[in-house]
Amino acid sequence: MSLVRAQVGEPFSVILVTIMYRMYFIVCLDAVKKMNGIRGKMMTQAGHGYLHSFWDAQARFPDDATGYTRVDHPRKITVQVDSEHDLNALYAAYRRVCGVSLVKDSGFTVFNEPTVTGLGIGPIKEDLIGDDLKGLKLFK
Repeated sequence: MSLVRAQVGEPFSVILVTIMYRMYFIVCLDAVKKMNGIRGKMMTQAGHGYLHSFWDAQARFPDDATGYTRVDHPRKITVQVDSEHDLNALYAAYRRVCGVSLVKDSGFTVFNEPTVTGLGIGPIKEDLIGDDLKGLKLFK
């Protein structure tokens, strides 16, 4: 929430403006297929995505990172895409407006080789979220 002062007479009036922030983790379904049903691995990857995109925002978009920590109900949403190609397109679309982190598993446990598993996006202001992100299906 941001505090904006507007002069409406004497003394100043205070108007509260709510800026909503969201964070996303986009799961790559191609990676899920390679996991042989081990869903816990994807939850770890989501943790990496949220954390590293937040760190990226702290470095490149510090006002948004701070704003996210000050909202009453910070939102994290996990959605899905089919392929790494889809993740790369979203990465390119959002890297100029918010923190992003393409998550690549090293391939030591569940995967047989390094594998891109998802993408962290955010914190991002609600008005910067495009239909490409809003239209994704929730990960189930």
